[in-house]
Amino acid sequence: MPAISMQKQSARKLVLSPNQQAAYGGVLADANLTISQRFGMSSVFEKDRSIRTDKEYVGKGTEFATNQQTTAWDTKGTLKNEADAFLLGWMLAFTCGQEVASGAGPYTHTFTIPQITATMPCTTLYIQETNDQMFKLPDMAAKSLSLDVPERGAIMASLDMCGSGRWIPGPMVAAIPALVAANYLLGSDFTVTITPAAGAAVPFSGRQKSLSIKIDRGSAPFKCSGDGLYAGSVESGITKFSVDVQIAALATDDVNGWFENQTALSISIATNPALTYQLGFNFPLCYVKANKLGNNENKVMWQLSFDEETCLQNGAAAAISAFVVNSTPAYLVAA
Repeated sequence: MPAISMQKQSARKLVLSPNQQAAYGGVLADANLTISQRFGMSSVFEKDRSIRTDKEYVGKGTEFATNQQTTAWDTKGTLKNEADAFLLGWMLAFTCGQEVASGAGPYTHTFTIPQITATMPCTTLYIQETNDQMFKLPDMAAKSLSLDVPERGAIMASLDMCGSGRWIPGPMVAAIPALVAANYLLGSDFTVTITPAAGAAVPFSGRQKSLSIKIDRGSAPFKCSGDGLYAGSVESGITKFSVDVQIAALATDDVNGWFENQTALSISIATNPALTYQLGFNFPLCYVKANKLGNNENKVMWQLSFDEETCLQNGAAAAISAFVVNSTPAYLVAA
């Protein structure tokens, strides 16, 4: 039997950049790939090939194909991990597509979704799968983001991405950046606060249980004749988002009436403002989409749901906005 040397998962590496590419069809230089990112073992980055064959045709003397030809390449990936402050900012920047950065360190990043622009910002990933399988994935754009906030432990984040189909084999010329300290945000530091119209804010610390936030940009490669085997860009579709939170019921109702009466609400979801690194979401005008009765540890629970149809644009205030406070000066700077 020949000698074998199997690879542990620890052989895998991922390097990110806070920068976006100046244009599709380019690639970020090694000098811009500055963040060695920890990531879950279930994270995958794929290259898919579409083909045409003559299998369904006759006149060949066989039922099987006698030729085949590549018609397109697609690239995609799913990045899953406990969410540190840099990664949360990176995921939200590329998912939302619009950022305003302020401060002198720590920096505050406010993210919103463009009203007009459909083209998604793209970046370059560097991936090492084994000791000798390394490549860059340029033109990678966010597709959908899911955040799950536990009662205890770090926030879990999952980002689906898609690209133009291009990849560049080979290692980075520069050395892979060293790992830096990661600052994780904990579910136990989050508070959901809901304020009814003409009413007082109601913080649900001490009562809130599960919380999930999802943003789906509907992104897909935009393929045209004349592009060759690769898409010219990744464009957003119709943005969807949802918020689901479970809240313990009290003897005197302060939640279900909002659903039955369709009370106008505003929602703030944020970590403790005293923390150095922070995350938050704001929904300025909302109505409860659904409220279902649930059970958790033998307690009566209200399961409130909101989405893009029940969270409204309120004048100049975006239907959904997010912010992150971390040590990264800015995201989405073109390079």
